[in-house]
Amino acid sequence: MIAASRSIAALADLQLTRDEILADYRLGWESRQASLIGRREVMAGKAKFGIFGDGKEVPQIALAKTFKPGDFRSGYYRDQTLMFALGISSIHEHFAQLYAHADRLAEPATGGRQMNAHYSTRLLDDEGRWIDLTAQPNTSGDLSPTGSQMPRLVGLAYASCLFRKVPELAEISAGFSVNGNEVAFGTIGNASCAEGMFWESINAIGVLGAPAVISIWDDDYGISVPNERQVTKGDLSSLLSGFARENGSGPGFDLYVVNGWDYPELVRVYREAVENARRDHVPALVHVRELTQPQGHSTSGSHERYKTPERLAWETEYDCLRQMRRWILQSGIAGEEELDRIEGEARALVEGIRAEAWENYQAPIRSEVDEFTDILAEISASAQEKSALEAVANELRARTAPLRSDIMVAAHSALVALRESKAPSRQILADWRRRKLAENDLRYGSELYSPGPVVATEIDEVAPVYSPDSAQLPGFQIMNACFADILARDRRVVAFGEDLGKIGDVNQGFAGLQERFGDLRVADTGIREATILGQAIGLAMRGLRPIAEIQYLDYLLYALQIMSDDLATLRWRTAGGQAAPVIVRTRGHRLEGVWHSGSLMAGIFNLLHGMHVLVPRNMVQAAGFYNTLLASDDPGLVVEVLNGYRVKERLPDNLGEVRVPLGVPEVLREGRHVTLVTYGASCRIAMAAAERLAGFDIDIEVIDVRALLPFDVNGMIARSLEKTSRIVFMDEDVPGGTTAYMLQQVLEVQGGYRHLDTEPRTLPGKPHRPAYGSDGNYWSKPNTEGVFEGIYHLMHEAAPIRYPIFF
Repeated sequence: MIAASRSIAALADLQLTRDEILADYRLGWESRQASLIGRREVMAGKAKFGIFGDGKEVPQIALAKTFKPGDFRSGYYRDQTLMFALGISSIHEHFAQLYAHADRLAEPATGGRQMNAHYSTRLLDDEGRWIDLTAQPNTSGDLSPTGSQMPRLVGLAYASCLFRKVPELAEISAGFSVNGNEVAFGTIGNASCAEGMFWESINAIGVLGAPAVISIWDDDYGISVPNERQVTKGDLSSLLSGFARENGSGPGFDLYVVNGWDYPELVRVYREAVENARRDHVPALVHVRELTQPQGHSTSGSHERYKTPERLAWETEYDCLRQMRRWILQSGIAGEEELDRIEGEARALVEGIRAEAWENYQAPIRSEVDEFTDILAEISASAQEKSALEAVANELRARTAPLRSDIMVAAHSALVALRESKAPSRQILADWRRRKLAENDLRYGSELYSPGPVVATEIDEVAPVYSPDSAQLPGFQIMNACFADILARDRRVVAFGEDLGKIGDVNQGFAGLQERFGDLRVADTGIREATILGQAIGLAMRGLRPIAEIQYLDYLLYALQIMSDDLATLRWRTAGGQAAPVIVRTRGHRLEGVWHSGSLMAGIFNLLHGMHVLVPRNMVQAAGFYNTLLASDDPGLVVEVLNGYRVKERLPDNLGEVRVPLGVPEVLREGRHVTLVTYGASCRIAMAAAERLAGFDIDIEVIDVRALLPFDVNGMIARSLEKTSRIVFMDEDVPGGTTAYMLQQVLEVQGGYRHLDTEPRTLPGKPHRPAYGSDGNYWSKPNTEGVFEGIYHLMHEAAPIRYPIFF
């Protein structure tokens, strides 16, 4: 443990000028005023919620001194002073975000989509292309679930290792790295260090030897819960001591402990920690203790309810800005009058910025109010409903801080009042309202998927090409050839996961590829699904194309929170400013037992909007999906069929060029009586049942949807239903799961209900997980006989004499 002294370092040792120190003090007070005034705005009703970085100003200013262009931050919502110091955010943007100003020019971090103190830098230009990340300080898009910033920190830091050690990356690193010299900075609160993601990430970073510098902002509480109830012994430094490098060498972390009010020591500690990390790729943990939180956790509560008077008095005395002032005075750097002036100027500056930010937020909304009320006035001039329309307009004008939703409520009320009017002006109002609804759909809903430069759903299909010499190979060899081709043609691709490297994954899809491409491009990891995903996110944000393997579908649950809250929402919550084109590879269905045979698809894909969820029925289809995803810039999940690795398939002559289009189903068998919709492992069951039913003069059209997100973008299934007038949805998921989703997409979204002659059917698995053994599997999942009988029942209802029940 490197114990940080409380003694005040000599001014000369800091290598800081008087002007720089006073500029730091000024910035600290500007940030503090942004917190104090921000809280006041929330309490006045101008903002919905506020969470601020007061009490953390001085250590964040010290940290900022070591941050260089190209570096990355993965942090949490107390980092406002760090963001101000780096120029990543401004006080004007601070208030714009507080007010939810949904304008990317005013609030570039999220476009008004996230609450305040959630930061991001734009990594993509307006066309969705990467900008030069080495020319600016970078921060990955923040998210609220505590501890969730840690998994992606693994990849942000590890990318520097790859850029430094993998020769193939040297020619493509321009704009992403300068010889792997970048440091990734992680910040986290003390209470979130009790979470598993923190410890899993610390362990992964230590194993990888990645240049991360992690700051723990420790103010002794997690909302109202003190450290004694958060971590063993109530002392994070004690718990972390086992990660320390022995005698300052070998694997592990450099550990530092420093008080958050000690400006000179903070400057010294961060310089040492970051210099070592940058030069030698030695990760560091900086435990910043004795911090305060002057306004409590957030605007949702008061810390006076749970802190003792003695604690509150201590926090007043050891406020970091008060202690910095005392040090400046004791060191003779400035006097009382000068510091008083700096503090007063900071307050006046922030008040002026706040007023300007509020006016900039309200002005366009008031303009829309005027636009709407002008339309109402024109209609009212000749309408019998004049009094009702004037009342709507007056009520809206009376609002001191109108919202766009208030305008839409008023527009709806006006249209209700005009519902019997035949005047042409009524249509003018209806059209105006529709335009505004569409504008706001874009304002709040755009960028869930990439709009360019390569749109995944617009990549053209390239079908497999076969010749008489095309080999018949087991599925795992198809995948092996696919990944060998990908690694050879795209130097950005790295693949990693449990058992992926040395043995080539448990199903041999990567067999021999580590020897061929090296253990940095095809790598084994520990059993750590959350940080396998996080590692992939961080690598992708730094320009690489990771394939992250989660060994089985069931184990995806360990990583699902990170996939859902971070990866799937990243592009949307940064308003198109960031992307992480991660490919997640897993396998499932049709083995044995509860945790190797379950189908969790509905639970998974419903949480992954913002990713593509692909369910190939065989390995050639899977290869085509990998090629499509690598040609695009959206993240995707590919679920390979677990019992398909030993099934022989023909190896396409053009395997590396095969592209399977996203959201385009495939008709596996044409028919005229019933449309049977399924995917993945269930396709073989569907085809077997269709063959049996053919013997009873029941002609089944079997459709493989191939992708759940996106789903049948061209309405192919509804057209099939128009032909057959009957439809069945079948898969291995639970009742009300994926089959219900597919039914809703076809009947409601595609309008397929118009073509039904009989009620639609779903044939899912049982509500329980699959029981062990072949018999357990048979009674837990759809089988050929069950599908046969379910469809036969449909035909019996349509023609009972022709199709009598015999079972």
